[in-house]
Amino acid sequence: MATPGVAYHAVETLDERARTLAELTEIFAEVGAEHVLIGGIAVGYHGRLRATVDANLLVPRDRLEPLTRALEARGYDVAATVDMVRVFRPGSDPDEDEAIADLVAREANPVLSAAAQHHEPATVLGQRVRIVPRGVLVALKFHAAVSPRREIGDKYQDVADISRIIAKRFDASDEALALEIAAHVYDGAPTELATLIDDLRNGRPVKI
Repeated sequence: MATPGVAYHAVETLDERARTLAELTEIFAEVGAEHVLIGGIAVGYHGRLRATVDANLLVPRDRLEPLTRALEARGYDVAATVDMVRVFRPGSDPDEDEAIADLVAREANPVLSAAAQHHEPATVLGQRVRIVPRGVLVALKFHAAVSPRREIGDKYQDVADISRIIAKRFDASDEALALEIAAHVYDGAPTELATLIDDLRNGRPVKI
């Protein structure tokens, strides 16, 4: 549980994410759950490191229940729905505290289903994981940014994350993959994402 009045340093946050990721990989192996790393930690790998709050991973829907049991057996607090398991530190209040991991069913929507088909091995925070490629991650961040249910501050973060990924490395094959995944968002999404990528590359103002 977070301590009121205490601001955690970025290094401390990343150390905790590394410990969380290490234990999650053990649990994935224990219950036979494939995983693909997405979210802020993936942005740190493909773009620029940031002290993201939680680990986000895609897993098969039929593994969510065994994962819930395994996490609870290790003392974690969890909040489970049909398509997601939110993981909290032992002793946390899920209504008040931030999750340290979100395990999302890869079948939850067509975009995630398409994204989960693409992955590559990587060492992230000292752990061997499967992670989405750059192009897929950009498409996922675009999908989040255009969601009508997402808070405006989170939308800005999504665009900033896309910018960081593009700035580090993003070639024609990465963009082609991003547009392929974006085709599952809605009609016209690939064109919108292509425009966003071009604007970010050329330092033009962007609009979501």
